[in-house]
Amino acid sequence: MGNMQFSDVQIINLSLLITVRDSIKQDRIAACCKFGLCEAQARLLESLSIDQILILVANLGHECLFLPRQDMVSLLTLPLPLAGAVMAVHPPHHAPYAPQPAVVQC
Repeated sequence: MGNMQFSDVQIINLSLLITVRDSIKQDRIAACCKFGLCEAQARLLESLSIDQILILVANLGHECLFLPRQDMVSLLTLPLPLAGAVMAVHPPHHAPYAPQPAVVQC
């Protein structure tokens, strides 16, 4: 794994998976709220080792696991002092529901 070159998308997936996993380990409830996770997703992510995450990222290819908010353009063009407040009162729109394996279904 030491010689593996990750694409930009794989680096994003790697970074976010590790960040979310570590956040869950520190405070599960806060992490679930912050990242919009259900309990099953949190349990699965918390159980992953760094090696498992690296292998997952390498095998998932170049598909982004964490897509930008649908309202990203409007948020980024707001006056800076308002952006945080608007984000706080307007949660991100989730992608259409896609069935998940029974292990991580919320």
